Amino acid sequence: MDLDPESYTVASVTLDAGGARTVGLSPESGDPILLAVRATTESGKAADVSLEPNPDSSGDTPPPDDGDVSPRPLQLKVRTVLLISGAEVLQSIGTPRSLGVTNHGSEPVTVDILACIDLPDEADTEQPTERR
Repeated sequence: MDLDPESYTVASVTLDAGGARTVGLSPESGDPILLAVRATTESGKAADVSLEPNPDSSGDTPPPDDGDVSPRPLQLKVRTVLLISGAEVLQSIGTPRSLGVTNHGSEPVTVDILACIDLPDEADTEQPTERR
């Protein structure tokens, strides 16, 4: 796999205590294949954040198993580092194109994010030509 400038996104956000923000990760084309997140306090210590894949989407969220019919968004709890590799695994959490990031700590945190996508080959996207 080649790393083209269009195939990855790097973001760094600083959140105050209790702060939240949505971070764009990748365009609609291509399959996400890697998501890496690191959350640290200003002093470099471990930080607790939660991530919500595609927080602004209106996609179908399966109802919870407890009988409650209101869908709840998927939230991933992260303490310091999260690494998810593989298109199938990322599909299972909703093929994240953006992340809602929330700081659950009592001090500011910096959250660094790396997201990679597997871009379709140019040959795969070209229309076949008709031969006579």
